[in-house]
Amino acid sequence: MAKSSTTEGSSIKEESNEPVKPSSNAFDWKEVEARWTAYWHENKLFNLEMNPDRPNFSVALPPPNITGNLHMGHALNGTLQDVLIRLKRMQGYNVLWQPGTDHAGIATQMVVERKLKKEGLNRHKMGREAFTAKIWEWRNQYGDHIMEQYKRIGVSFSWDRVAFTMDESYVRSIYRAFVTLYKEGYIYRGNRITNWCPSCATSLSDLEVEHDEKKGHLYCIKYQLEDGSGELIVATTRPETLYGDVAVAVHPEDDRYKAFVGKNVKLPITNRAIPVIADAYVEREFGTGALKITPAHDANDFEVGARHKLPQPTVIDLKGKLLANEFVPDFLHGVDRFEARKQTVAKLEETGLLTESRDYTVGLSHCERCQTVIEPLLSDQWYLSMKELAQPAIEVVEEQRVQFIPERYSSSYLDWMKNIRDWCISRQLWWGHRIPVWTCSKCGTVDAYEEAPTSCGKCSAPGADLKQDEDVLDTWFSSALWPFATLGWPDETKEMKMFFPTTILSTAREIINLWVARMIFTSLKFTKTIPFKHVLIHPVIQTEDGKRMSKSKGNSIDPLDMIDTYGADANRFWFTSVGIKGDQDVRFRAEKLDEYKRFANKLWNAGRFVLAQLEGFEPKGVNPAHLTLADRWILNRYNVLLDLLQMYFQDYDFDKAANQLHDFTWSAFCDWYVEIAKIQLAQEAQAVAQTGETTGQTRAVLQTIFEGLLRALHPIMPFITEELWTKVPKSSFFPKDFVSIMFAPYPRPDENLIDDDAEEKMEFLMRVIRSIRNIRQTYNVPASAEAEVMIVCQDEDEMKCLADGAMYIERLAKASPLDISMDCSPPSMAACEAVSSVNIYVPLAKLIDVAKSKDKLNVRKQSIEKEIAKVDSQLANPDFKSKAPADKVAKIEAQLTELTRQLESVHAQLKVLEAS
Repeated sequence: MAKSSTTEGSSIKEESNEPVKPSSNAFDWKEVEARWTAYWHENKLFNLEMNPDRPNFSVALPPPNITGNLHMGHALNGTLQDVLIRLKRMQGYNVLWQPGTDHAGIATQMVVERKLKKEGLNRHKMGREAFTAKIWEWRNQYGDHIMEQYKRIGVSFSWDRVAFTMDESYVRSIYRAFVTLYKEGYIYRGNRITNWCPSCATSLSDLEVEHDEKKGHLYCIKYQLEDGSGELIVATTRPETLYGDVAVAVHPEDDRYKAFVGKNVKLPITNRAIPVIADAYVEREFGTGALKITPAHDANDFEVGARHKLPQPTVIDLKGKLLANEFVPDFLHGVDRFEARKQTVAKLEETGLLTESRDYTVGLSHCERCQTVIEPLLSDQWYLSMKELAQPAIEVVEEQRVQFIPERYSSSYLDWMKNIRDWCISRQLWWGHRIPVWTCSKCGTVDAYEEAPTSCGKCSAPGADLKQDEDVLDTWFSSALWPFATLGWPDETKEMKMFFPTTILSTAREIINLWVARMIFTSLKFTKTIPFKHVLIHPVIQTEDGKRMSKSKGNSIDPLDMIDTYGADANRFWFTSVGIKGDQDVRFRAEKLDEYKRFANKLWNAGRFVLAQLEGFEPKGVNPAHLTLADRWILNRYNVLLDLLQMYFQDYDFDKAANQLHDFTWSAFCDWYVEIAKIQLAQEAQAVAQTGETTGQTRAVLQTIFEGLLRALHPIMPFITEELWTKVPKSSFFPKDFVSIMFAPYPRPDENLIDDDAEEKMEFLMRVIRSIRNIRQTYNVPASAEAEVMIVCQDEDEMKCLADGAMYIERLAKASPLDISMDCSPPSMAACEAVSSVNIYVPLAKLIDVAKSKDKLNVRKQSIEKEIAKVDSQLANPDFKSKAPADKVAKIEAQLTELTRQLESVHAQLKVLEAS
């Protein structure tokens, strides 16, 4: 079976995958999706092919955590990437969509620890080796769950290349990168304040910490001068840390405290003497203007302490409890930090040292994984020096070698990179890439190795005397290498040569700094080039009321449930219509999925009609000499569509592409041309019955448009298009054993079929037909009734167009008799609409019961007037406008506008019916 007209055939399983003939009125997406998913994967149609004669297109999937389940962000981003991958595959590119999963250090360790806890086990009793073995067991059982879920939305990953950040080849890449950076002096050991999570028992980078505000207290505490000559009042939100205070700082220009500088104060409760220092960091307006300095438990205090060469006593341990040391009073040894706060406040009150406790909004930092309040702690960690590495990464964005789409996100990136601090890359975990640094117990040498050393590089002590660092690397360190490590780096593989740099990266805005920035600077460092050309930032899907989706809040929407309810194609179409260039916060709307479900059914039913007409038909193209006006028009519209799609996909205007496809399919093709085709096919059948032949091109046009439209829709709606396209008769360009629509060429516009004249004339006829339909609807003319229509035209060209299109008007507007003239006198009781130089009259006396219609309209008029009075009264109330939410006020105002429009329509109808 052939994959495409330009590729060799592949070995395809011979079992039948005949699509179900679309005889059902409704599209059975569940059956179709299951069957085609199985077919694609069993026959390995997504496996990578590398043809040196073709251009290349590559994307690296942001690797989901092995602990994760598919969420709306995955489904949205996966769809957008798949649209581009399927498009480029059809355009003849070698396509590589590199999939895989991330080991997710903290998240995975937490999941497995919780599981072991239920079994009465914990990692410390088990030991590192046994614990990591348990994680591998868990990973082998559950780690690919999310990749299986991805199949439900039809993604065409290069499934033969699924990577994992703990794969042996990937680990080799990580250790090459680490050792290189270490040997060149970028990686160093530092003792400084880190974000510490007492629950996860590890340090976190600033980007792994979430910030919010909550109600707390500001405590004002007396720090009495050691000589008894006075006191300072110090304001703090964390009195439990005062035991680690080493100074009280005031602003050097604060006249209130100049006399205090250089003196000592007694630390409350413990009476330890500490100095009063002057430092410009202090904000005179905050609190009392006197600030306690606790270098081991506050990042800013750490900097102040370093400037003044102050000691750094630690008073809180890794579990968030107060230490049992000489700085902490006995009654607080081993007490949790928040309980210690309560007891410290009580002691201060007891000793008369607490002057005030007032309500205060406190900024809190939380671990993004477990939501535990972060404890700033002084600890030894591994750091990556960023200043030199960041500069080239800044330049490639400023020079637009790497472009963000939407462009505004380049500012976020550049702001971060220009103010970047050294990156803490060590984590106190057991699951992950253990830091490849060994210390020799004989000579004390510390060095990094890509593989476990067999001896000390300095004193030649055997490997048994070398101890590896206990920490693991930050997960984002390994993820930073993803675009090139998955292609085989540091080896010069064929994949690296063909597909790197990758073409695009599509990701979420919240990981621009966590991930995108780090991929850019590591790629520039190790491969000497950018990792991708375009960074697409997709929107965040929110709940219907505009809140962030969260499993913990119970407001998340499972995309698999949405697929079960509406079908994968409907979901994919909605995701594509969301795009990337519009609003970056998109509210979930179930009605949009229902709309696109109906769109799929519309396409399905159009397919039923088209396929019924094409039984036994052998496509040989269209004969331009025998095309009707409607044929020329739909071919023009189709080729204009293809021209627009080329532009929109090239510019990543997914939403515009989706909207154009929807409008063409639903309106131009299904609502107009299919209905016209029924008329033309009847005429052609009559001609065959009378003469034995016809020159009509309706079936050829139907085949041309529908077959090409399925290919145009395929990147967005792969399942239904695969199902229908397999049944459509195709030209000899496609061998009978052609494998799949995904390898068919994406349709390109034919400039010879662009026909502005047909567009203008057909659009004019359609406006006339719409006007007649509008009159029928306005006056409730029964759908089955033929309506007399009189058209008065003042333009000769339009007159000819109306005469040529009279059959369309009669059939599509149920207009009979139809009178078209340049001069006539319409009856007095006739509805009228104008189109260009044309006046359209529909006499009503014989179509409707005028008296009943007038009665109904008067009742309707009274009802609307009552509603208007009610809404007017609400809007006239000053309290409503000043107190109601703006969106509610806008909604009521829009309601008034609509009611006013309805009332005007009723008045106009009554005016016509009252004419005599």
